[in-house]
Amino acid sequence: KKTDVLLVAIHNETLTRYQELIRKTGLQSSFFEIEIFSTMRAVLEEDISPVMIFDMGASSTKLYIVERGIVRLSHTINRGSQDITLMVSKSLGIPVAQAEIMKRNSGLLSGGTADIRNLVHLSLDYIFSEANQVVLNYQRKYAKTIGKIVLVGGGSALKGLSELAQSSFQTPVVAGNPFAKTEAPAFLEDILRETGPEFAVAVGIALRKLQEL
Repeated sequence: KKTDVLLVAIHNETLTRYQELIRKTGLQSSFFEIEIFSTMRAVLEEDISPVMIFDMGASSTKLYIVERGIVRLSHTINRGSQDITLMVSKSLGIPVAQAEIMKRNSGLLSGGTADIRNLVHLSLDYIFSEANQVVLNYQRKYAKTIGKIVLVGGGSALKGLSELAQSSFQTPVVAGNPFAKTEAPAFLEDILRETGPEFAVAVGIALRKLQEL
């Protein structure tokens, strides 16, 4: 009989750097936590089916398949939202700062220019293709179907990303909403829902600290 073991590691120099930051700023920290565990606490419910967390950052996209609160699989794709910006900049011959603004303003929306949409689409095709392979490998290995995909990370704020992901994965796709586990004035609901995916880790850490009180 075999047992699956989740091995988590972090470089000592990384911990030392964070500890130094805490010391110099005069703050207090009772724990350090790897991002995925904070994200899970913030955006996941008690789902019966496996869920894939799609965490799109600037330089990479991290994939985690979670089943009943346990990370079953993790995978890193070495492309993120910054790669989209660089492709737009290089293809259109414009400064990176201008390319970033154009990407944020139009993204995959039909109101944007066709050039921007095509370039963004091309970059995402690679990421989605690799992510789909991860899903298929998991489903073959465990004979289980992914129930939904949760988008988090700064890159997931790209306009039109949810719709493209939905068509690519053929699986329900939702934007992570960590603020659903918090209370806020009603007039902030829309902005918190829109920006939520970017704050999944921060909210998850705060929730853990609140549990300690």
